[in-house]
Amino acid sequence: MDFDLTEEQRMLQRNVRDFLRKEIAPIVDERDRKGPLTREEAVGYIKKLMPFGYYIGRLPEEYGGMGLSFTTSAILNEELSYVWASLDATIFIASLVHDILLIASEELKEKFLPRIAAGELIGCVAITEPDAGSDAASIETTAVLDGDEYVINGTKTWISNGTIADVCNIVAVTDKSKGTLGISQILVEKEVSPFQARELHKIGWRACPTAELSFVDCRVPRANLLGDPAAGYSRTMQLFEIARAWMAIMAAGISQAAIDASIKYAQERKQFGRPIGSFQMIQEMIADMIAETEASRLLGYRALHLIDKGVRARMESSLAKAYACEAAVRVTSKAIQIHGAMGLSDEYPVERYFRDARMLTIPDGTTQIQKLVVGREAIGIRAFV
Repeated sequence: MDFDLTEEQRMLQRNVRDFLRKEIAPIVDERDRKGPLTREEAVGYIKKLMPFGYYIGRLPEEYGGMGLSFTTSAILNEELSYVWASLDATIFIASLVHDILLIASEELKEKFLPRIAAGELIGCVAITEPDAGSDAASIETTAVLDGDEYVINGTKTWISNGTIADVCNIVAVTDKSKGTLGISQILVEKEVSPFQARELHKIGWRACPTAELSFVDCRVPRANLLGDPAAGYSRTMQLFEIARAWMAIMAAGISQAAIDASIKYAQERKQFGRPIGSFQMIQEMIADMIAETEASRLLGYRALHLIDKGVRARMESSLAKAYACEAAVRVTSKAIQIHGAMGLSDEYPVERYFRDARMLTIPDGTTQIQKLVVGREAIGIRAFV
């Protein structure tokens, strides 16, 4: 097994790390407090970061992208989540539409991919509903074919980028009699097929827009159906594998930021006439933080390595998300403890790290669901139908 980055990956990491910490980090705390990014702000950040491989990195070169692997893209995600998890979430979700469009018709590719290559299309993925979160097979949003259009009715909730999205990949029931084989993916262009979006406020990722979407007799061209209508659910499950591995890498980035902040504070803060970093309990906490973060990173990259190879990573991505996201909560909580009273203040970033880490344990399947997936894959027995 080779754990080393290639020379190209190391160079990319160094360059993007230097840029983010000089150009983005100084404005993060103040901007994050203001709440969700506007569409114009999101596009502005995307265009600023695109030269490094953000947003268009995984898009094939023939469509104006860079053709990066998931593993290489994850290096970018880890560096950005270290600096600003909200922005990493916004850009990652926007980029998922690229993967989805690659199975679309040539007509849709010609319409949307040039806008993606220009950094001017914000996307979202609408799966979760008020009564269907971890149980994605129980979604109730319907898409009924009426001539050359689908008529969509339903509500989606906790949709990242929902309030600023130009296009939405909606997962809807097209044939209820077929069970999960009747769940399809349809691309909804907001300007052509309007839907309502209501901002939802959260404990963390405060600058990442999150919405409840309402579709009421929303008419979408039949041509916007993505791929085989019977494969929508299975493709959605594959999308979860990518998202879960990404969240493990995001957790590692946040955790590393908390570690670095804690080491710096432990070296500078003095009590009883000496730096608190000389106290054994402080050193124990930092050692535990480092161990959990290294494990999180390795689990996340292993899952992405499998995805790059074209291997399904059901267990590996769920294991990575379950462990890394819970570890990030523990690591950032220790960072607050090391900072003492200052850890409770928003004058230091560790409280933001904790809030952003706490976000990670819920989306794309809770920690408990991830553990059930791991158990099913290991034992071969389903804990739920």
